[in-house]
Amino acid sequence: MAKVNLINNGVVFLEEPHEYWLGDKQLFGITSAIQNQVAKSEYDNCPEHLIKKAGQYGTDVHQSIQRLINDFEHDGTIETEDFRELTKDMSIEACEYNVSDLKHWASNIDIVARVSDKEFDLYDIKTYSNSKLTKSQLLKAKFQLSIYAMLFEGQVKGAKVRNLGIIHICCKTKKDGSENHISEIIPVDRIPSDICQNLLDCELQGTQFQNPYDIPKDVASKVNRIIKLIQTKKECEDELNEIKKDVLETMLFLDVKSWKGENITFSRIEETQRSSFDLAAFKKAYPDLPYDSYIKTSKVAGSLKIAV
Repeated sequence: MAKVNLINNGVVFLEEPHEYWLGDKQLFGITSAIQNQVAKSEYDNCPEHLIKKAGQYGTDVHQSIQRLINDFEHDGTIETEDFRELTKDMSIEACEYNVSDLKHWASNIDIVARVSDKEFDLYDIKTYSNSKLTKSQLLKAKFQLSIYAMLFEGQVKGAKVRNLGIIHICCKTKKDGSENHISEIIPVDRIPSDICQNLLDCELQGTQFQNPYDIPKDVASKVNRIIKLIQTKKECEDELNEIKKDVLETMLFLDVKSWKGENITFSRIEETQRSSFDLAAFKKAYPDLPYDSYIKTSKVAGSLKIAV
């Protein structure tokens, strides 16, 4: 099996203005496209100085990690040490590796780790101060890494992206003097490339991307009612179970099996034993028997599960 090697695509990244250039043509970065299309209002109520402060902290951490990988220089920060510990078993092939379609888009992948001759894992470093990422943060990272994977496989011929992940590291002092220390790798599921391409196309065309992972407006309008109904159903079921328990205890005490009223009948069901066939144990005990021909299969209708 021939080893797949990373290539230089010729795109130049200018760090200070954060621009990508291919010759005299400027390419677009994907992070602003994702922000516009799936999280446009995320920072509407956040003060500008806090956004800049968080951004500078993230840049500092990224630069420290770059120096560790490229120059073997450890600056002694907790974040750099956390990164070193989290990735000690990885075979890091590149950091800030540029991928592009050479037409419109280009971006730098924080970490490319080799898994085999043709397989790679891709990681993005996040320095959020919240210990549990928000739905919006996770969705953006999911799109970001999935687009990276799409561009990476298109650029590095024969390469296959195996896993995607967020390297979440942060070490800040809280207002109360305690330490907010986060060091973890969060696996991320890949979004299909056709959906990723659709998002990028919408950004280019100036149209709104219809995110299939968002709850549609007509369903979202019913969410509060659904939650209320589920809560009411649970409260009713809990109350009914308590009443049934009391009634059963009374019937047992009086040794009666049924009561019949005008609109209701109470029937006491005797305790029984139920037997079931242990298919797994049977297969293990008699592996050579053709049990498949005795298995009856039937269709089970699809249903909706709602978690509140």
